[in-house]
Amino acid sequence: MKKCLILLTNYYPFHKGEEYLESEIKYLAANFHQIYVISTMVSNDMRQTRTVPDNVIVLPVGIKHSKFRKVNMLVRQYRKIHKDEEKKIMIKEDSKGKFLPKVYCYYFESRSMEIYEKVKDKLNKYDFRQYESITIYSYWLYVTARVAVELKNDFFKDKKPNTISRAHRYDLYEDAAPLKYLPERDYLLNKLDAIYPCSQDGVDILNKTYPAYTDKIQVERLGTVSTGVVSNTRNDKLYIVSCSVIRKVKRLDLLIEALKELENLKIPYLWTHIGDGPEFNNIKKLAIKKLNMNNVTFTGFLKNNDVLNWYKENPTTVFVNLSSSEGVPVAIMEAISMGLPVIATDVGGTREIVENNVNGFLLNRDCTVTDIINCFNSFYNMNKIKYDNLSKGALKTWNTKSNAEILYSRFAQKIAERSE
Repeated sequence: MKKCLILLTNYYPFHKGEEYLESEIKYLAANFHQIYVISTMVSNDMRQTRTVPDNVIVLPVGIKHSKFRKVNMLVRQYRKIHKDEEKKIMIKEDSKGKFLPKVYCYYFESRSMEIYEKVKDKLNKYDFRQYESITIYSYWLYVTARVAVELKNDFFKDKKPNTISRAHRYDLYEDAAPLKYLPERDYLLNKLDAIYPCSQDGVDILNKTYPAYTDKIQVERLGTVSTGVVSNTRNDKLYIVSCSVIRKVKRLDLLIEALKELENLKIPYLWTHIGDGPEFNNIKKLAIKKLNMNNVTFTGFLKNNDVLNWYKENPTTVFVNLSSSEGVPVAIMEAISMGLPVIATDVGGTREIVENNVNGFLLNRDCTVTDIINCFNSFYNMNKIKYDNLSKGALKTWNTKSNAEILYSRFAQKIAERSE
């Protein structure tokens, strides 16, 4: 049976981000005859940065990201939407008539339809009659999911495709969205055949908010591959590492306040942050102002393999993540896969992979500097037996809940079988 997979991403395999797919794609390729990866946010001047299996065709949409393009898109698509009575009613009901959510919903629908038109043009060049089944897989429960539904309803309507979506963080947690609102939730959940949040926390939130669709919603975790790297530490100081895109939600400013207190307490440490992002300059300036920079290293952006090599070549005592919102952080999964204990905030699905006194310490979302210092003190004064037990706990948790080989092979087989 010739099975085809349409995989809708934001940027993968271009640019950066969506790192999980770098591991998942080979398992998908093993279960489908042909895969078409549609990179919906890729502009014409971006280059492909990651390799894909031989049976994967990459189709960048070629979006222009200028403000002029966005305004032009909104005007053009708004005219079309405004002539569609069903869409107008859906948007009014979805936004509950509130002005800003309504504007947001119009923008969301406009952007989705703009991308859909480009996707349709790309797919028209291929003969899909050769496939006995088609699966449409949106990596996000957001614009890509809306495009997936339109492909199901329009382009592939005669093929009756199985249409699914993953869900992570920004595309899932409405309370963390700027307007406490995400557009077309009910519509997407109704039209999709299955939704797979990456954490049980995500499943619980969707089930609570949209109980009519509980039979469609099931956790499917993301994972990391075994690196063969085991973290090592030294007793002379705390070797603290964090790894993330530098955004406000990551609360590196709070970590800096805790590190400042470590200096006041005369506790020796070395903090390394791996990653860059929109707040990079602000965080670096804050570190320069507050900390002794002999104790601080910013590596900037590193590719995934370079991150793993960094762990191999440098001592590490503990990984820290103080985010105010998360799905299930890949950086924590990478850390525990190397036996590195973790200090993390209890947000999103983090509690599913970080457990107090098993593989580290889980803090309240609104933790204080004192709470963080207490954890650092515990690691600084910890004996080898206790530390080794936390390291073993980290490895055990990773193998049980974050092992990509187990998770992705099972998931790829599962979605392939759904199309039979």
